[in-house]
Amino acid sequence: MAEQDAGEQDASDIHVDEDWKKSVAEEKAEQRDREPPAQEPQAEPTDTGPTESGRPLPAPTMESLIAGLYMQTLMSLGEVEDPVSKGRERRLPEAGHLIDTIALLQEKTQGNLTEQESAYIESALYDLRMRYVRVADAPAAPDDSAAPTEDSPAPE
Repeated sequence: MAEQDAGEQDASDIHVDEDWKKSVAEEKAEQRDREPPAQEPQAEPTDTGPTESGRPLPAPTMESLIAGLYMQTLMSLGEVEDPVSKGRERRLPEAGHLIDTIALLQEKTQGNLTEQESAYIESALYDLRMRYVRVADAPAAPDDSAAPTEDSPAPE
């Protein structure tokens, strides 16, 4: 019984400070008031600095990424001259892969894009898919006939 009384006595000697959470929260609030607010990251990226030519590169954007993939796809469809080879060559598997890459970006960024970015990607995908179908169904043609037509404008 003596051991039981000692256990009960130890439990009654324990003092629990229930106000500790409140005092910690007050200390944190006071500290926040004394410190300057942290700057939030900028929503728009800034220019990336000068290049070898001395001109700054434009800020990276979703539209510029899609525009680059769009132009690569047009080259793969043979609708735009390849700046390296100076020719037009149809590479349909490559074009399909690039279109699928843009679709993947659209899927993975869904809900994180502005309305303008979403509309731009949707427009680019639609245009490239229609061009792909038209080129895939057409017989292989000489370099000049692979030029884009007026009824197939680039996305805006």
